[in-house]
Amino acid sequence: MPDSRIEPLPHSSRLAIDLRHYNIFDPPDPFEDHVGPFYYRISGDTALADSVHCVLPTAGKMTNAGGVLHGGVLLTFADYALCLVAGRAADKGTNTSFALTVSLTAEFLAAGEIGPPVEARGQPLRVTGSLAFARGVVTQGGRTLMTWSGTCRHVPRVKAMARKAAAGSPTRAPFTAQTERPEGYAPLLRGSPFSDLTGPVWFRREPDAPRVHVVQPTLPNHCNSGGVIHGGMLMTFADNALCTALTAICNRAPSTVVFSAEFMSAGTAGPPLESRVEVPQASRHLGFTRGTVCQGDRVLVNYNAVAALRDWSSVGGGE
Repeated sequence: MPDSRIEPLPHSSRLAIDLRHYNIFDPPDPFEDHVGPFYYRISGDTALADSVHCVLPTAGKMTNAGGVLHGGVLLTFADYALCLVAGRAADKGTNTSFALTVSLTAEFLAAGEIGPPVEARGQPLRVTGSLAFARGVVTQGGRTLMTWSGTCRHVPRVKAMARKAAAGSPTRAPFTAQTERPEGYAPLLRGSPFSDLTGPVWFRREPDAPRVHVVQPTLPNHCNSGGVIHGGMLMTFADNALCTALTAICNRAPSTVVFSAEFMSAGTAGPPLESRVEVPQASRHLGFTRGTVCQGDRVLVNYNAVAALRDWSSVGGGE
C-alpha cells in the first residue's frame, strides 16, 4: 500500500475528464464494476505507446485506513491497463483477443488521493503468437503514483467466452461461500473501506514462525468478464495479506513499495482464498515478504513484496 502522506495536486490537475468519449468493457466485468467503474479510450495505432488511455474516477470506497488510495486499487488498475495495452497490441485494436495476466510487477512511488481521477498509459514491448509484453505508469494530476510492467497470454475472445458459457456464469451458478469468521481467526488488524468492499478477510498468526495464514471468501463480484477470479482481486487479497503479516509480526505500519506476482492458474467463485505469508527479513525500515494465494490444493498466485515500515504514530489512521 502506498505511503499515506500526500503532496497537494495543482489546481489545474483537478479538471474533469469527459468520460463520454471513453468506454466500459462489454461484456461487463463484475469486479471492475464493483470497485470502479474503469474507463478506457483507444486512439491511433495500438502497437504504439500511449494509444490506450485508462481512467479511474476515485471514490471514498477505494481508500485504505489512512484515507489514501488502497494498494489493491492501484494494482487492479495496473492489471486493467496491462491487459488493455497488451491485448489491443495483440489484436491490433479489434478487441478480438482476451488477455490473461501471466505476471505483473509494480513499484509504488506516491500515494493517491480521493477526488482527481487516476490515469494509466502504457507501451507495448513485444507480441508473440501467445504472449504480449507491456509496461506503463499510473498517474494522478501529472504525478506518477506507480510504474508497472507485465506479461499477458492472449487468446481469441470467442474462445474465452465459450469456455465461460460452458462452465456456467458465476452470477447464476450455485455455490457456497464461507462468510463467517473461521474459529481461531481474527479480522484484519487495520481494516479499511476498500477491504470492507472486497472482504471480509481474516487471519491467524502461526506459532513459532514469522508467518500468518489469511483467509477470504470469494463471491461472484470478485470475477472478471471471463468468469474467473479477477487478477486485481487476487492481488488485492495478497496485498492485504502481506500488510497484515508485517503488522502482526513487526508491529509497524507497512506501505507496499514493490509488488510482484506470477499467476499460475485461474480461481473460481465459491472456495475461499488462502495465503500463507512469510516474513523472511525485516528491519526497522523495510520488511520483505513472500507468499502464495491458493484455493484448496491449487496455487493461483506466487507473490513477493517489499514494504516500508514506520511507527504507527507517524501515519495517523494507519494503512
